[in-house]
Amino acid sequence: MTAVLVVDDSLTVRMDLEEAFSSAGFETVLAADVASARRALAARRFGLAVLDVLLPDGDGLELLAEIKRSPEHGAVPVVLLSTEAEVQHRVRGLQTGADEYVGKPYDSAQVVARARELVRRRGDAAGGASRPVLVVDDSVTAREELRAALEHAGLEVVTAGSAEEGLLLAAELRPRAIVVDGVMPGMDGAAFVQAIRADAALRTTPCILLTASGSVGELRALDAGADAYVRKDEDGNELVLARLQALLRSATSATSVAAPGALPAPRRILVVSAGASTLLSDVAEALRQEGHDVVSATSPEEALALLAVDRVDAILVESTRAGEEGAAACLRIRGDGRWRHLPVLVLGARAEPEATVEALAGGADDYVPVASGPLVARARVNAQLRRSQFEDENRTREGYVRSAAILETISDAFFAVDRDWRFVYVNHALESMVRAERDAIAGTTLWDQCPFLARGGGARAELERAIDSQVPVTFEARGPGDRWIEVRAFPHRDGLTAYLRDVTERRRTQEVQAHLLGITGHDLRTPISVVRVSVDVALRDAQLSERNRRVLSRAAGAAARMSRLVNDLLDYSRARLGKGIPIAPRPSDLDAICRDIIEEVSSAHGGRRIAYQPGVDGAGEWDPDRIGQVLSNLLTNAVRYSPEDAAVSVAWHALDDRRVISVHNEGPPIDQALLANLFEPFERGRTAASGGTGLGLFIVREIVRAHGGSVAVASDAGSGTTFSVSLPARAGGG
Repeated sequence: MTAVLVVDDSLTVRMDLEEAFSSAGFETVLAADVASARRALAARRFGLAVLDVLLPDGDGLELLAEIKRSPEHGAVPVVLLSTEAEVQHRVRGLQTGADEYVGKPYDSAQVVARARELVRRRGDAAGGASRPVLVVDDSVTAREELRAALEHAGLEVVTAGSAEEGLLLAAELRPRAIVVDGVMPGMDGAAFVQAIRADAALRTTPCILLTASGSVGELRALDAGADAYVRKDEDGNELVLARLQALLRSATSATSVAAPGALPAPRRILVVSAGASTLLSDVAEALRQEGHDVVSATSPEEALALLAVDRVDAILVESTRAGEEGAAACLRIRGDGRWRHLPVLVLGARAEPEATVEALAGGADDYVPVASGPLVARARVNAQLRRSQFEDENRTREGYVRSAAILETISDAFFAVDRDWRFVYVNHALESMVRAERDAIAGTTLWDQCPFLARGGGARAELERAIDSQVPVTFEARGPGDRWIEVRAFPHRDGLTAYLRDVTERRRTQEVQAHLLGITGHDLRTPISVVRVSVDVALRDAQLSERNRRVLSRAAGAAARMSRLVNDLLDYSRARLGKGIPIAPRPSDLDAICRDIIEEVSSAHGGRRIAYQPGVDGAGEWDPDRIGQVLSNLLTNAVRYSPEDAAVSVAWHALDDRRVISVHNEGPPIDQALLANLFEPFERGRTAASGGTGLGLFIVREIVRAHGGSVAVASDAGSGTTFSVSLPARAGGG
């Protein structure tokens, strides 16, 4: 039973945590101050400590420092308790070595859950390298001979006489690797490997399948998810050891991860061959048929030059009969730390086991004899890609685990997903939001656990746009329990991370404001219309004096500006109340819309020159008035925020079934601090020329979204500012 030391001067807190930990199976020792905590630490060892920061006879952070300096207790995980306001304590505590920080008031169930995770993680770290290799074989002779060979090489080994016993041991011990016989009574080796791959906690465990079958048996083994295949009768235990060491060389600790896929997603394979090879060509073609991108290099030097500028997921090296070229290529590639995680396979003419052992000893991850044929070679490449994907996932996850001291203490929910939208990491706040523990979340996609991000398509479209365009996005979505969630997502090469914040109260306040603005705007519309009509009638009087005509013209201009302002407020109100900006799509000509707006804006700004570059085929179904409003807002901003002699241009072109409009100006760049929230309401440039309400770009975004499109901006001192609007040819078809 794990002992927990709870140090807090509040009797209520001590009693509450003692009950929570005892109910969860922990032994609890209580201390009300630093002195009694020191006595407890001197008397025994603990698996975990929970410390209050403010104690009556000393500083909890100083006690933390003592624990971390102690040879007996230095490795004990420590959870700090303090109020959320004491930020300096949090920073000092984490810097001093605290493993977790929990703010008061706390959720005792959450404290216990985090304690379990810290204790488990400590156990994994302490026993990581000593976790055994599991050998599963129904033949006593075969498994004892293999045990002896592996133990002679310094590995700890446990054995099982059946697949069923092996699964039980695997679940209990979480072995470093598994070697399993292919043919056994009951469940065979391939089915055993499939069961391992289906277990979220074990799926990254390296698996070697032993079989007496030929290439058909190997294909089935690799398709089942095995990382390597060894023929028992021919290859012997030396080759099993060589393959096992090659797998362990790159293996990271196995943790709960996403559900398995039969094959990795299409990847880029670099083939290194000094000359034309029929087999290598056949293997490359087999890989292409599976959707992989295959690129070629004629030497290790050319391969390294390619690796320096391009992304590669695996390398296949052809070797001569002597094997020198393959070994040299492996050494050159492995010698550069940037490529040490890339799977390297050698394709050679020699079929004897010694060739495999030599290649693996030289740094290769696998050796494929030419006689195996292109299908086996393709299966071996896929097995290495799958293994590489497992290791990438584990390295990524371990990076988040190292940041857990921060990610687990923030109030925002946080998640990281891979390129297939499968969870790599979640913090406790996301567990609470979706009402599921992270072990249950493992093996599922973002859309499974957070359906509110897939509902209606808007949130999902934004996240997919972030991945496709590699740009951060911020938006709001209706979450569980009719709550409103602000999502801030940040894409990267391996997937996406996001913070989710409950903004329901802020949203309600905004909705009240939007409702009042809508009522005000609606009530203002009629008197403004009366003023505009009256002024227009008066201006038609031929006997009107020039002085009075100038006065009425100014009044007409002011009334028109007020009318536009009221329309903006009404559009803002509709968007904020969740109704969206209404559009009425009909057959339209983008070229005609652009020409009309360019003429209108140019006239309104003293004949300002605006360059125009039309594309081909501007036909589509949009609301021409709303698209004109978008273009007018963007073009007016381009003119307003650039010097009179600076170039302003409008261009559009067709891209597949979309039309992309660009509005460019060469004025000063937009402040980088402003760019992230530029399309939010009431954001605008802080220049002397700026005016209006700051709703223009917000309305632009909402109109474009209503059409199923997207809008983006790029701005720097060298290139100026460009707004790009991407519209589907038919509104809503994006």
